[in-house]
Amino acid sequence: MENNLSVLDSDIVKVDKYEPHKIANGKNEVTFFVASDKVDLADLQRYRIQAQTDYLIAINGTGKDLACLKLADNVITCLPHEIEIVMFAFKSLVLNDSFMGFEWNDIRSAIHKRKHVQFIQGFATDKNYVANACDKLIAKLPTIKSDFFLKAVMVSTFADDSFGFDQMACITERLQENLNIDPANIFYQLYWFEEFDYWQKEEQGCCICMFLVYADKEDDIEPVTIEQNIPKKTLETTQIAGNPIREYLKRQQHNKKS
Repeated sequence: MENNLSVLDSDIVKVDKYEPHKIANGKNEVTFFVASDKVDLADLQRYRIQAQTDYLIAINGTGKDLACLKLADNVITCLPHEIEIVMFAFKSLVLNDSFMGFEWNDIRSAIHKRKHVQFIQGFATDKNYVANACDKLIAKLPTIKSDFFLKAVMVSTFADDSFGFDQMACITERLQENLNIDPANIFYQLYWFEEFDYWQKEEQGCCICMFLVYADKEDDIEPVTIEQNIPKKTLETTQIAGNPIREYLKRQQHNKKS
């Protein structure tokens, strides 16, 4: 299948990837680099300064404690084959044109001075694809070993264009049941794609990408306030009533006012 994980562009936040000897083209709010023992630390630091990078984020698929990780503001741990989708999913978080999206300032609050981030994903394309994607994601939670304290969870869901409120409600309910964190600190985003790496056009499918953000200290009180964009799809009132998504949006609006 054709690779559909193309680069997303944001008019608000610039996210770029470091490559050896790369020349910066303006300011980067976020610069990714792929962690390895071959990273030239001096060249990475040069690019960081040249690009005026606010957050230098390492993507570590090695499972090793590498020297280059000491330069990073944040380290996203993932499996080796997940590096590309980690960059795609994180960059999608900062865009403001999704059905549900984050403000960059709110993402910055979530990751600021919280170096350790774990990435996991679950995807499915069969008849019960939402439930099965949730099952795959939740099954990975007990395998995460961390000496740090979970403080925020950012969830980016990519789905076919038949995906709606009921399916999103299923995801929010399942995750809230299985994450040991205040639901107010679990934040959601949804993008529709006719086709994706995991499904073709006219197929049903979804990919749930999760970033678990950890703090070094239990009493970390860094504020996390996510504002959601106005939904672009309008559903009947009867479909929305009592839906956890509606309650989530109402709660975020209340947090904003207070």
